[in-house]
Amino acid sequence: MRYFVLMFVLFVSLFPLKAEEKTYAPAIYPFQNGVKFHSVADGLRIVKDLGYEGVGSVYPNQLAEYKAACEEQKLKIFSIYVGGRVNADSFHYEKEVGEAIAMLKGTNALVEINVQRGKDPSDKQAIAMVSEIADKAKAAGLRVVLYPHDNFHIERVDHALKIAQATGRDNVGIAFNLCHFLKVQPTDDLAALLRRAKPLLWSVSLCGADSDGKDWSTLIRPLDEGTFDQAALLRMLRVIGYEGAVGLQCFNIRIDAQNNLSRSIKAWSKHLAASQFDGHRWSHQLANCPCHEPARDFLLRSCYNQLDSYCDNL
Repeated sequence: MRYFVLMFVLFVSLFPLKAEEKTYAPAIYPFQNGVKFHSVADGLRIVKDLGYEGVGSVYPNQLAEYKAACEEQKLKIFSIYVGGRVNADSFHYEKEVGEAIAMLKGTNALVEINVQRGKDPSDKQAIAMVSEIADKAKAAGLRVVLYPHDNFHIERVDHALKIAQATGRDNVGIAFNLCHFLKVQPTDDLAALLRRAKPLLWSVSLCGADSDGKDWSTLIRPLDEGTFDQAALLRMLRVIGYEGAVGLQCFNIRIDAQNNLSRSIKAWSKHLAASQFDGHRWSHQLANCPCHEPARDFLLRSCYNQLDSYCDNL
């Protein structure tokens, strides 16, 4: 550990971070589907004890219970999860939405909307439905985000962006969901996509996942599992200036909820620590270092190796 500190200090002294660069530390919260305990109150006590800052993607028909428990634990409700369906000439969404929005007035929670396929679904009806919900949210001081979901009418990030812009509402943005992105858009350039989405990117969720996963058992896993590079994603979010919270998707994870949440928040700390290290920028700067080439190579290799070891032992 002392060796790592000495090498890191030397490296940073040669190539200091810009004054405006700060440690990237977004809030993290589990989705409701990961808070499966004997009771909501017990679950949220555990959520708080583990270090999460609240809960999100709460179902409107269970919001009252979650809101009361969050207030008791001084936790935040980051979002509610609303389902809607569009047809050729009509739309429908959950009747509890209006009441849930009113309950969250002034809390800054997000209203996540998934847009499902009805009969001959149309973008026109999707725009109308999202606009109607957005107007209700606006009256309560809330924002809404379109939640791309595999096999739904809106399943791609770029489609969500198009519909959000078409509403003409300033409180309509989009969400990025890692598991659905990997399922629907696995070959797309993730960094470029996030840059395009940035102006309306108000919500992000992740989970352990295999980069080449094909089903939910490989695309939604505890955060310490899978081949997808989580630190790289967090680094992308830092670079584009994403300032929102990050949700932990837990759908259908087949291990004990407390075990999953405990393992995942430990992994979150490791991924977050690794994401602070911009190896590409420092490699470029190191190439212009006035020291001899063998010294440059040794310094860079040592910093990478020691950083890996440090993160593994967090």
